[in-house]
Amino acid sequence: MEPELEIELVDESGTERRFRVHDAAEGEGTTYYLVEALDGGGEVMILKERSGRLETVEEDELELAIALLESEP
Repeated sequence: MEPELEIELVDESGTERRFRVHDAAEGEGTTYYLVEALDGGGEVMILKERSGRLETVEEDELELAIALLESEP
């Protein structure tokens, strides 16, 4: 079993937070990531990679991202 990856992200206000990457899936030229905050708040997000950076998934592509993540083996 491969260990889960931990990453540090900086939000728009400059706050640094650590997340655990649980899953990743690619579709339509975009890679989506399912991440969970490690600060104990239980926050789970789906992010996408764009130009080497991670950003939140907009509502119009959320269903696609969820479907891709659910279909990963």
